[in-house]
Amino acid sequence: MIQKISKSSIINITENAWNKMININKKTTNLYGFLFSAKAGGCNGFSYIFNVLNENDFIEIHKGNIKPNYVEKYNMKVYVDPMSEFYLLGTTIDYIREDISKNIFESKFIFTPDKNKAATCGCGVSFSPRI
Repeated sequence: MIQKISKSSIINITENAWNKMININKKTTNLYGFLFSAKAGGCNGFSYIFNVLNENDFIEIHKGNIKPNYVEKYNMKVYVDPMSEFYLLGTTIDYIREDISKNIFESKFIFTPDKNKAATCGCGVSFSPRI
């Protein structure tokens, strides 16, 4: 059974990120939510992956015995990949908007790990767990 998790127990999501996801949902058909995961690679060992889930993706992640936990707000769900969950604990997902005056040159989701659990590098999408 899929378990609804309080937003502070696995990952944290800022209001800016929730608002961007709501915006994406308005522009996307058959959106079932988002999937947050990690994969080996990147300049620091692992990379954050944040994707939209369409119907086929949604069906695929619900196969098997291990069901993903998720965080829900505003009727929007962010599923945490069960195979990546340990590495993602405490990570904050934020969304920043382009602001040239602040030297922010693109709008994007950013990921900040819990400093006690992982270290990140300057690229913003790569991290190394502290085990």
